[in-house]
Amino acid sequence: MSSEEDNGPLVTQAYVCPGKGEKLVLKDITLPALKSTQVECDVTYCGLCRTDIHMKNNDWGISNYPLVLGHEGIAVVRKVGSSVRNLKVGDTVGISWIRDSCLSCNYCMEGRENICDKGYQGTYLGPAAGCWGKDPSNEHGGSFSKVVRIEERFAIKLPQNLPPEVACPLICGGGTVFEVVVDYVSSGSRVAVASIGGLGTSAIRFSKLFGGHVTALSRGDAKRQKCLGAGADAFEGCLGDADAMNALGGQFDLIIDTSPINADLSPYMAMLKLNGTYCRVGVPAASNTTFKFDYIPLIFTQKKIAGSIVTGTRRMKRMLQLASDEIDTFAKDKDDWCTEIVPFSKVNETMDTLASGKNDKTYRYLLKW
Repeated sequence: MSSEEDNGPLVTQAYVCPGKGEKLVLKDITLPALKSTQVECDVTYCGLCRTDIHMKNNDWGISNYPLVLGHEGIAVVRKVGSSVRNLKVGDTVGISWIRDSCLSCNYCMEGRENICDKGYQGTYLGPAAGCWGKDPSNEHGGSFSKVVRIEERFAIKLPQNLPPEVACPLICGGGTVFEVVVDYVSSGSRVAVASIGGLGTSAIRFSKLFGGHVTALSRGDAKRQKCLGAGADAFEGCLGDADAMNALGGQFDLIIDTSPINADLSPYMAMLKLNGTYCRVGVPAASNTTFKFDYIPLIFTQKKIAGSIVTGTRRMKRMLQLASDEIDTFAKDKDDWCTEIVPFSKVNETMDTLASGKNDKTYRYLLKW
């Protein structure tokens, strides 16, 4: 245990976004004092998520600058606060989208902090994010920092057999779709996963493990073999083709839409069975978030339009343990995850490549310190 003096504000280095759309710069930052309930960790890897790009560019209107991104972190605990009980120095943990919550509402008591009544504290969100970014919490920053300080509850201990190529995509994207799968998928469910990348790949795997029959939906046939290799039972290159989507009418209990692009909802709703659910997890830009659908078909078919955001600590732990238990599915071939490891020094070039959407070989990038 360190002395209280050692737990004061800490200077470390991080890749910082100085302002909207600006290149990240490696510079010194100062982390707030370590609380008794927190752990201090050395970041080793951090997955690059499209959310980081949206936040860099303030696409959702909730960014505060300067901004330290990163919410798919893998880190090693190097110091623990005096009240920490479940983690020790040397433990490997995951740092995700949430760093704190009220801990007292019913949802938090259930480990579903992602729907905390008072709003969870996002790992690098500030006051522009309202109840999800209480001032001045964004000064902590995310895992684009060499060192992070975070509440023990939200530093999730990782199973030892999960390699970074698997763990990083699970910590954010995996949790995002796992939340939907737990809520809606059961044995025999007919599931469609729309738009196949990091989120879509995880959605296919988890839906299969929960007993679903999974159809991958994409634009064209380019990703057919990758989707079938990830476990999809069927593939349809129908997106953007009205006739092809119409031909799938009434086939699915659930559609998980991972696309960040706003699109006409009607063709998706037509693909649902009666009482089916369309669940959106891809977040469009703030300038284009409106959709419409008529009440009469919604009411008389009992179809549902839903959204879902990340996952809480209870389901995060369940998901990671499931991936560990099903290691033959999740890590028998790390190349199946289409993940590329790059040094943090190339963070700007890598963000540009991901934003361009021109790399068909890679779904996820891992940045390594």
